[in-house]
Amino acid sequence: MKKITVIVRNLPLNTRRNAEALRMSVGLTLREDKVTVIFMDDGVYTAAPGKPELVNAASPKKEFEALSMLKCPMLADKPSIEKRGIKSLLANVAPAEREEIVRTITQSDIVIPF
Repeated sequence: MKKITVIVRNLPLNTRRNAEALRMSVGLTLREDKVTVIFMDDGVYTAAPGKPELVNAASPKKEFEALSMLKCPMLADKPSIEKRGIKSLLANVAPAEREEIVRTITQSDIVIPF
């Protein structure tokens, strides 16, 4: 079993990268690997409640539900949250201190940045 960490760092509405990162994370769970998703920098907006359909963007709701059901840890970087003034996160996305984020990344066998 490998530890795989997917890092989401981009704004969610100007690219399909974040949605693809979440879809790929769900796909990675098909093996016996442990998958963790980390939201950092502008990627924390993906983990915040929003209405992407208002700008004709696809909602990642299904991917978040699947990752939650599969018990994949989803962490949002606290300094990134605070810097952007985000007040709440989606269910099952936990705020994490930078030290925990760094530890998760360094203990991973595979890190996939998006």
